[in-house]
Amino acid sequence: MKSLRARLIVGSALVALVPLAVAMYFLSHRVETMVRTQAAERLNAALGGLQAELGSDRKRIDEQLEILARDPTLKRLYLLQPLGSRDLTDYVVERQSLLGLDFLQVSDERGTVVADGSSPPAPPPLAMSRSAPIRYEGKAVGAVSGGLVLDAALLARLKQAGGMELVLRDGSSRVVAATLDSVGAATLPVRAGLGRVTVAGRSYISQTFPLEIGEQTTVALTGLVSTAPADQTIATLKWTSASLGLLGLGIAILLGALWSSQVSRPVERLAIYSRKLAQGEWDEPLTISSVSELQTLVEALDQMRQDLTTYRDKLVTSERHAAWSQMARKVAHEVKNPLTPIAVSIADLKRSYESQRADFPEILDQAVRTISDEVDTLKHLLQEFSDFARLPAPLFAPCRLSDLIGDLSTLYGRDVAEGRLRFSISERETTISADAGQVRQALINLIKNGLEAVDGSGKVSVSAAANGDHLEIAVSDTGSGLTAEQRAQLFQPGFTTKSHGSGLGLTIVERIVTEHRGAITVDSARETGTTFRIQLPLMHEV
Repeated sequence: MKSLRARLIVGSALVALVPLAVAMYFLSHRVETMVRTQAAERLNAALGGLQAELGSDRKRIDEQLEILARDPTLKRLYLLQPLGSRDLTDYVVERQSLLGLDFLQVSDERGTVVADGSSPPAPPPLAMSRSAPIRYEGKAVGAVSGGLVLDAALLARLKQAGGMELVLRDGSSRVVAATLDSVGAATLPVRAGLGRVTVAGRSYISQTFPLEIGEQTTVALTGLVSTAPADQTIATLKWTSASLGLLGLGIAILLGALWSSQVSRPVERLAIYSRKLAQGEWDEPLTISSVSELQTLVEALDQMRQDLTTYRDKLVTSERHAAWSQMARKVAHEVKNPLTPIAVSIADLKRSYESQRADFPEILDQAVRTISDEVDTLKHLLQEFSDFARLPAPLFAPCRLSDLIGDLSTLYGRDVAEGRLRFSISERETTISADAGQVRQALINLIKNGLEAVDGSGKVSVSAAANGDHLEIAVSDTGSGLTAEQRAQLFQPGFTTKSHGSGLGLTIVERIVTEHRGAITVDSARETGTTFRIQLPLMHEV
């Protein structure tokens, strides 16, 4: 992630979201723990109440049976009536109803039931059964037993009192009765202690405790409190947390985008302005309003622009003076060379005329030719200096490489036909933004220098191809090459390796390439030839 704006937006989002997410996580965890702890406490309290109620029922039944076992009427009917007496059975039925018991039985000393309050008489199902001995003259002559049947009706009554679901299992963990549906109760896992279970797709907190219902008989009663309200509360809290998190994230992103634009936009403008300064565009002042730190940088860059402009003007003036001074010396030097043979020819002509020499016509003719040649040389020198001084700024326009090379091939058709010059370009069409006339003039100067370097005994080759974002044009010759000292001075005005010329040709070439935002290099060594490489920026299609 290299974008400053993206980093600021992400940073703002994280600053807003991370603390909120951490706070919501701990809050959700705390609320969930608290809600489930309250559910467990409620379950324990309800189960404690049920245990107390069942204990109270057991104690009540024990007291009732003790009183009934001492009842004289019961003793009289049991001792005096024959086995299966109707009076005893009616009395037991009456006592069962009055005592609020689900069953009541009288049995003899052998344990045989002699009277049963149930109709029709049947062995009691799983029940909380208690018994008391019937004594006569200090001896146990029988027993009265009774209690509450542990069935769905009892569990329903206990459910109303405790407000929870109940499941009753016998000693073999088989479900005997339940307030849940039978399928759900059958799938309830057997688990000791407090825990979370799922029954028929619903979540409960469950706890199991043993229940003594008789002599050496123990069953297990499981209480279940639904966690649906707690789960709904937790789900609502999580949904609220997620909504607040998304809202906070959206606000953070919007604020981050706003703040980042206030920071990154001036930075982007500063970067663009810095590139302009690097390209030499120093005339436009920098006006950006931003935070104080960036404003300091803006002021520093604008001051640098002003300083660069001042230095440039001074440098241009200094270079202009130095150039004109050097050019004046070069012109004086180059003009002085032709003047010497002209002066010699005129002096010789004067002496011949005064001497009345017979070959004066021939001497006059030779003097005229010498003076004419030197005058032509002066004209040529003056034209080169004039061209160098008046070289206009390039007029940029799309320039196709094929058209440029085609013009040069036509211009040097004879050299191409005789094999002294060869052109080679890539098949893919390449276009640059350039002043075609000036680029053509630069290549003509290089080709002309190459042909003069080989002097008819070598070859010159011109190749061109795209290389990355640039067009590279290479002009090579098989001449004698250059020394290191010559390469160092090659583009200086007035330097030349030829016996004639102004030494401005390569200077003009370098100036044209530089003004086209390109670069020119030279590779050369003695006896290996010379290669000039020009790199010009390609025109990118929009």
